[in-house]
Amino acid sequence: MAKWMFALLSLICTCALAANQQDMAKLVQASNAPKTNILDLSNADLRSYKFDPDKTNLQGANLSHTNLANVDLSKMDLSGADLSYADLSNTKLVQANLTNTNLNHAILNNSNLEKARLSGASLFSAILTGANLQDSDLSKTDFTCANLNEANLTKANFSQAIISSATFVNTVTTDILNYDSVVDAKLTCV
Repeated sequence: MAKWMFALLSLICTCALAANQQDMAKLVQASNAPKTNILDLSNADLRSYKFDPDKTNLQGANLSHTNLANVDLSKMDLSGADLSYADLSNTKLVQANLTNTNLNHAILNNSNLEKARLSGASLFSAILTGANLQDSDLSKTDFTCANLNEANLTKANFSQAIISSATFVNTVTTDILNYDSVVDAKLTCV
């Protein structure tokens, strides 16, 4: 009887994680592989997974269409990664390196990107409603057709950023840096 209860509790605890167990197994396997391998976790469900920056190399990783909602990716190196169409809602990306990252169509609602490096990143049609980008490096970042409504952009560096047809309703823009170099072409977003 005790074994049956233990098995049931294990099943309940596993389901409570909300992440797909096969996807998590792939991530554990990749964590044990040499750091030179490029990780492919496209379409994975990794909600609430606990990443270890010392064991998981996400640099250049394929995370397109991946569910990373509520994950803590603070201080992770995601430079050159493909996060297109990824769900990063409520994700912590504090001081993360997102340089040259593909975040096209990504959902970053209420994500914390404070002091993140997004230089050269592409956020075409990304949704950043309520996101915190305070003190972030957004130089040469492409926000074409992005939704930055209610985002916090305080002291963010917008040097040569592209904001063509992006929306900024109720956005906090206090002390933005280098806004005079922003590119804003009028485009029609579909």
